[in-house]
Amino acid sequence: MPIIEFNIDPTTGELQMHIQGIAGPSCDDVAKLVEELMGQPTREQRTAEYYAHVLVQPKVKPRGQS
Repeated sequence: MPIIEFNIDPTTGELQMHIQGIAGPSCDDVAKLVEELMGQPTREQRTAEYYAHVLVQPKVKPRGQS
């Protein structure tokens, strides 16, 4: 389950966001949505989870079966 964590520095007002549970470029879609709501970040850092390869296993059905 994806988790979005926000931290706000009370003295500077700086907002930090950390997205967990979304591997690869799909994370960019979530980050873009948050940016539309919260504004542009001053800095962006991708984690190792971003660079993880998503394992996709195709399902192949024999011909003639639906």
